[in-house]
Amino acid sequence: MSRTVYGAGLASYPAGVLLRATVYSTNLRAAISLVCADDGMPYGTLSVNLPDTELADDQILVAADWNLPAELKAALIETGKFARTGRWNHVGHGRGEIWRIADVELLSQIAAARIVASRGKSTRQTAVAA
Repeated sequence: MSRTVYGAGLASYPAGVLLRATVYSTNLRAAISLVCADDGMPYGTLSVNLPDTELADDQILVAADWNLPAELKAALIETGKFARTGRWNHVGHGRGEIWRIADVELLSQIAAARIVASRGKSTRQTAVAA
């Protein structure tokens, strides 16, 4: 993944954050986290995993504003890597917005992570059954 920095001056002052794309191990949904651009330390998570929420393979449920600054989320939308769907869902005490992942590179990383995770899952299930 390229080392494009997002939200400089808005997050992890002043360095900004890097996007990390993977999947949740429980249901292989897309998971997007953020790490500090200067030291690689965890900054936060953009997506949340609520299994009862209906999502397409290219969609994420974005955490409510208590989890990440609204300005950072707006900056991420402005990149064109994500698009608003107009759908919302309750997340904790707030509302989470459903976004579509529009970036081919992110979608490719998520697809690869799904393959790796599903292989590991079938290996674990086979080992348990044996």
